[in-house]
Amino acid sequence: MNFKLVTAFPAAALALAAALATPRAARAEIPAQAPAATLGLNQTAAPAKTRRHLGAFLDVDAGLMIAMKQSAGLQGGLVYGPFRAGLSYSTFLSNKAFGGVPEGFSMRVNYIIGFNAAYFIGRHTDDGLYVQAMFHIKQQGVTNDATGNHKDLDSLAAGLELGYLWKVWKGLYVAPRVGALYYLESPQGPNNDPVQIGDRAYDNSRHKVWDTYFIPTLSLGYSW
Repeated sequence: MNFKLVTAFPAAALALAAALATPRAARAEIPAQAPAATLGLNQTAAPAKTRRHLGAFLDVDAGLMIAMKQSAGLQGGLVYGPFRAGLSYSTFLSNKAFGGVPEGFSMRVNYIIGFNAAYFIGRHTDDGLYVQAMFHIKQQGVTNDATGNHKDLDSLAAGLELGYLWKVWKGLYVAPRVGALYYLESPQGPNNDPVQIGDRAYDNSRHKVWDTYFIPTLSLGYSW
């Protein structure tokens, strides 16, 4: 028997066994490391979604109540994320400076019932800059001061409001705002003719086509 062949065979066998064992060990380690490496290179964690809060709000029209006599202004409704929807109510005794009431007449807004929907621009909650669509049902009572004759004038109006809501503490907020309303049905009828009340004709230029409050008013309220 060839002595070199006999001594070389065990060495070759050991080398072959080592070669076969090494890949198997390497393969056993790779699965444990591959997912972590793949996640780090190819995947990113999904961003957390902002949950929209369903809540409510209530406020008073402080600007109206300061500027007008015998006045009240309330608004309330629901909040969902950057959206609001609600109802408003106001009543006040008008004057020449704000209401355009002609000389010899006095005018009281008996009621304004509003249906309102607002969106807070680029926000996730009801704060910051907003725009609001409005639909108003209005009745104003006009009295001839000399004779005491009185007439109630009904109207419908739609418009937009622009404001900024600032939450000063938790849900407590202030909101300065301006707006404009277009009369779908004018208080003085479809042709805006003067309305005869007693011995005088009532003709209010402020309430023929547009009703505006470009002098900012201010709401004070709370949002839950």
